[in-house]
Amino acid sequence: MTAETTVAEVVPLCTLATVNVRTWIDQTDAGEPVPCLMLTYPAPQFDEVDPAAVEGTMRQVVQSLGAVLAGESVPDVGVRLTISGGVALLWFLETGYALKVQHPRWVRGLKECGGALLVVGLDELSQVASVAEVDEYRANARAGGRLYLALAQLGRPLGGAS
Repeated sequence: MTAETTVAEVVPLCTLATVNVRTWIDQTDAGEPVPCLMLTYPAPQFDEVDPAAVEGTMRQVVQSLGAVLAGESVPDVGVRLTISGGVALLWFLETGYALKVQHPRWVRGLKECGGALLVVGLDELSQVASVAEVDEYRANARAGGRLYLALAQLGRPLGGAS
C-alpha cells in the first residue's frame, strides 16, 4: 500500500516579480471588513501567451499558498503576512522571499483585521483592468472553477516563509 502526497512546488522568484497584485477591502455578511489580495497573471500588451503555461504558473502560486477552489471550505493557511515599515509582505512556502504589497489603505485594514483573504486566478488579466473588469474576471473565474481562495494570518512566520 502506498500513500499519495502532494508536494508544493517552489514558486520561482521570476513568477513573483511579474504577478499582478490587486487589493480591496470587502465585507462579511455581518458587515465586518475583510482585506482581500488577488494574484493573477499579467496579460501582455502585445505578445500572445500560452494559456497552459499561464495556468501552470498560477497553479504553482495556488499550491504554495495552500489555496482551494472557490466554493470549498476556505482553509486558514496560518501566518503568511507580515508588516514592515508600512508595507505588507506575503510569504510563500519553501522560499526566503515575499511579495511586497504597498497599498496603505489595505495595509491599515490588514493591521486592523489581523489577516486577509487570498484570491488566485488561473487566467491572465490586464494590469490596467477596471474595477468592473476585475469583478467580471472574478465572477467568470469562480463560475469556471478557475478561482482559488485561502485565509492568511498576519504575524511573524517561523523561518520567514513557512
